[in-house]
Amino acid sequence: MSSPILVASTDARHQLLVITVEGPLEDPDHVEGLRAVLGVVPSGYRLIVDLTEVVSFSADTIETLRSIARDAVEHGITMIVVCGDLAHRTELVLADLDTLVPVVEAVELALPITRAA
Repeated sequence: MSSPILVASTDARHQLLVITVEGPLEDPDHVEGLRAVLGVVPSGYRLIVDLTEVVSFSADTIETLRSIARDAVEHGITMIVVCGDLAHRTELVLADLDTLVPVVEAVELALPITRAA
């Protein structure tokens, strides 16, 4: 099984940390890298997790994403999940990820949410 690629970028002007995930997201251990990111989000920054390029999820990885979202909320980190693929976004919503953090279809839709936070 291949591992996903996580790419991090920051936008100091908007105080954003953007994590882009590419490839399969089948193994919950691969998602744990996102949990580690929570500990290094700069103070005052919001976290956008872009899953648009993820080719597949498993039920276990979605549950791990929910756990990470709960951790973000507990640590006071505004986290927004972006997923441009309608089928994958539907999976995330049906798993109630959107009850913990916003799940939107494009980064452009996440930006107004980060400004309101």
